[in-house]
Amino acid sequence: MKKNRVRELYQQYVGAMEHWQIKLAIARMIRFRVPREAWEDTMQELAIVVCGFRFDPDKACGASEETILCRAMDNRIRMLARCNARRLALLDRLERMAQDVEDTHTPETDAGDGEVRRIVAQFTPIRQEICRHLMDGLSELQIAALTGRHYTTIHRHVARIREAFADRGLDLNEGGTQ
Repeated sequence: MKKNRVRELYQQYVGAMEHWQIKLAIARMIRFRVPREAWEDTMQELAIVVCGFRFDPDKACGASEETILCRAMDNRIRMLARCNARRLALLDRLERMAQDVEDTHTPETDAGDGEVRRIVAQFTPIRQEICRHLMDGLSELQIAALTGRHYTTIHRHVARIREAFADRGLDLNEGGTQ
C-alpha cells in the first residue's frame, strides 16, 4: 500500500516538478518520518519550495543543486514539524483548560442572575457574544478563533466586561457577588 501511495503522490506532481525533484521530496518526507496523513500537505509545501528555488552555481561553494535543494526541503519539513508540534501543544492545553472548567452555578447565585442579565443587555452585540462564549467555558483564545478576531481584541473586551461587572459589585472570578 505504501508503494501505491508514493506512486499516486508522484503522479500528482509530474509536470509541475522535475522527476528528480519529486523523488527527492518524497525521500525527504520518508527520511523525516512525516506521517502519511500529512504527505499531501507536506508535498504541496515542498513544491512551493521547488518553485521558488533558483540555483546559483556562483553562490553554491561547490555544492550541487540537489544538495542545496535538499537542505531547503529539510528546513521546510522541520518548520512544518515545529508548527504541528505547537498546534498539538495548543490543542492539548485547550483540552486541559476545558476539563478544568467547573460549573459554578448554584441556587445561591440565582438571585444575582437578574442583575447579570441587565448588565449584559447593555453591552454591544460583540460583548454579548463574548459573554455567551465565556459562559460556555471557552477561553479568550478559543473565542478569538471562533469569532475571527485577534486575541488581544477579545482580551480587551473581556477586561471591559469584567470592569462592568466589578463596577456593579459582581466578581466574575468567584462566580458570585463580592
